[in-house]
Amino acid sequence: MAGKRAESVLQPIQHGRLGELYDRYFGQLVAGLRANYGSGPPDPDDIAQRTFEKLSARGGLDGIEDPEGYAWIAARNLMMTELRALTVRSSHIGDAEKSVAAFECDEFDPERVLIARDELDLVMRTLQEMPERRRNIFLAKRVEGMTAEAAGREYGVSRTAAIRHIAIATAAISEALGRNPDSDAKESG
Repeated sequence: MAGKRAESVLQPIQHGRLGELYDRYFGQLVAGLRANYGSGPPDPDDIAQRTFEKLSARGGLDGIEDPEGYAWIAARNLMMTELRALTVRSSHIGDAEKSVAAFECDEFDPERVLIARDELDLVMRTLQEMPERRRNIFLAKRVEGMTAEAAGREYGVSRTAAIRHIAIATAAISEALGRNPDSDAKESG
């Protein structure tokens, strides 16, 4: 494939100095790139081909004293540019993979959705059965993110009383859900 591509690029000047350089130096350039940078990526054949494309787009070798040295430097620069781009891309891919891995996705099958709805209904009924002050203090702490002291102040009770209301509400909800209320009540402080 590289040969066909080269023929199409060098067709107009294949008999000129650039065509001669291509015929004589392409294999050496690929071998030098492979020896210095490995087999890829980027592929040394592709880099060598792009080097001759650039030379062709430049209009040939006019004004270049050492065409082989010029081609080598151009190829090396292309290789370095590609290696930097690969490094940047791989670091972005690595960052993306880390953020995706950090985000745990649960599958929401119909059974889990139904169970969650039932549990939410149970929590809502349990909250409605509580005294209004207890329900409001619990919601201020757990839903609005207020401190126990701020929730108590908001609803006219001390911090200690607010903590007690939160603990009792947490225990009632845990009991309604069939969970161990002692482990949930410890989180309320």
